[in-house]
Amino acid sequence: MPDGLNTRPTPALPMPEMPLARWFAERLGVTDAAIVTSRLLPGGAVQHNWRIDLNVDGVAQSYVLRAGPDLPLPESLSKADEFEILCRVHGAGAPVAEPLWFCEGDTPFFISRLCSGDARREILTGQLDNDALLRDLAAALAGIHRVAPDAPVNPAVPSARIDTLAAWLDGIAELSEPVDEGLSNGLAWLGAQAPDACRTTLVHRDFRTGNFLVNDGHLVAVLDWEFAGWGDPHEDIGWFCAQCWRGDALTREAGGLGDRDAFYEAYVAAGGDMPDLVRVRFWEVFAHLRWAIIALQQGARARAGAHPAWELEEAEARVPGLLRTVAEMTR
Repeated sequence: MPDGLNTRPTPALPMPEMPLARWFAERLGVTDAAIVTSRLLPGGAVQHNWRIDLNVDGVAQSYVLRAGPDLPLPESLSKADEFEILCRVHGAGAPVAEPLWFCEGDTPFFISRLCSGDARREILTGQLDNDALLRDLAAALAGIHRVAPDAPVNPAVPSARIDTLAAWLDGIAELSEPVDEGLSNGLAWLGAQAPDACRTTLVHRDFRTGNFLVNDGHLVAVLDWEFAGWGDPHEDIGWFCAQCWRGDALTREAGGLGDRDAFYEAYVAAGGDMPDLVRVRFWEVFAHLRWAIIALQQGARARAGAHPAWELEEAEARVPGLLRTVAEMTR
């Protein structure tokens, strides 16, 4: 267990409570809004989410305030861009918390409606019957992948994502961090096996167990859109099915929740294209390499003081297992 010296300091709200209450009152069009409680929500390895309980002219209302850290990961969107994507997917009917207001300031943040549910991965992967949830997730992902850019764009080129990983790895090397040979070998395999370009869709890029709210066995909302962008929809499928996100339920290949084929069938039934198995395999290998490099980036953030030392150790401890999986998948 971490000791008191190594626990993460509680981040402060983007603005003091009294000015924040006035900001809420202006958005709500009322004269009186008071913050009753503000509580940092669990989870959020990088981003910060607070539950804000208000008294609005005598009526209780609850919201979620989402703000970024001082040292974001390289792939993280700005809060303005994340809010814009949330508005787009909410308008398209995807199950997300309704985005309400954005605030540009010294620490940008946005407000969403509070949704009820549980996101804990260990709870969800420990359940025996996730059939309804798996269908909900497949339908949600198919809906996300129907969101198209406003203007025509070039087909999604997987090699561009490999270039992104390579740039991240170069950044780690520039910090004088040792780079495991398994990372270089994995990137070389991706480069040799990269599939052709395909249709471009919105891609969540962190669609996995632990990043959605569930209530009574059904999906309530997909969370954490900080990495979203345009790309190959198979990237989301490979990320969701990757072994590293199954917890202890390794035989349940769809997110640690259920059968992969059942997930694919539900995805197609909801309007998604039949997944290309070769492309999915490529993106699963990519997922493990990406997660390994993100873990190293988190370690670098810990050294810079953004995380306590025990989180540095946790992040770096993941890397060998991820690279073993990559080696097994690429033999």
